Amino acid sequence: MSPRGRRPAGSPDTREAILAAARTAFARDGYQTSLRGIARDAGVDPALVHHYFPDRATLFAKAVIESTAGIDANLTHRAAGITELEPEQLGEGIVRAVISLWDEAGADRFTAVIHAALGQGGRVEPFRDFIAIGVLSPIVTHFCPDRPQLRAQLIASQIIGLGLARWVARMDHIASLDAEALVALVGPTIQRYAFDDLPDVANPA
Repeated sequence: MSPRGRRPAGSPDTREAILAAARTAFARDGYQTSLRGIARDAGVDPALVHHYFPDRATLFAKAVIESTAGIDANLTHRAAGITELEPEQLGEGIVRAVISLWDEAGADRFTAVIHAALGQGGRVEPFRDFIAIGVLSPIVTHFCPDRPQLRAQLIASQIIGLGLARWVARMDHIASLDAEALVALVGPTIQRYAFDDLPDVANPA
């Protein structure tokens, strides 16, 4: 620790202290937990959180998903490439990115991620918000600024449901399909959620 009680930049245990504090904070407060609070709990300057982890989604992926399931949870990296697609390719691009990542990781690791989320006091909200807010919302906002949060959550419902069916419940027909077959089947639904006119419904209070 420095004389002021904070770990200095470059200290070997600084990154691990941030990750440990983040795991606790995400489990306690959810995905939108205070990054300044994480820094305080880790005993570091808030700027160091951003030094090691450029955004909230990366910190969550490293602290909660990668540390638990032992995978490189690079959904945010793959998601960045989706914004370079043509609008008509969006639905297929999202499904292809998710399927390719988790097929490479393996069913057991996806299951471990779900168990990690549910193991946080039975709360799936942090994982849900990581997918909807951290990964999908920036993509949807880029393509369609009309009610992007609702659209992102609709897309997340399909993506999480597909993951549960393919890698956790292992429904035989879905689990046996190759990636491109799933892209062709599910991509149009994602495309509709992203671009079709939505009913004029009230937002939740």
